[in-house]
Amino acid sequence: MNQAIQFIDRLEFKPEEKQLVFFAQVSGLMVECAIDTSKYDFADQSSAVNYFESYRFDYEELAEQLIEDEQYNSAGQIELTEVF
Repeated sequence: MNQAIQFIDRLEFKPEEKQLVFFAQVSGLMVECAIDTSKYDFADQSSAVNYFESYRFDYEELAEQLIEDEQYNSAGQIELTEVF
């Protein structure tokens, strides 16, 4: 685990953008990690949060690898398209 990357307990469900966003601090900077939820039909925020909590560590591990590989999109986000 990279000590310069810390995941914080903040989660945003953005149904209009079909994203579930969690956040990492990378050397003091906040980085959005956006999960593409277009393959899911979450009824509400609660179901989206429950899904994320079930796979939190998988998504954090994937995001950590993408951050280390500097795979940021043009908006400075890490995009996660893998489905668990």
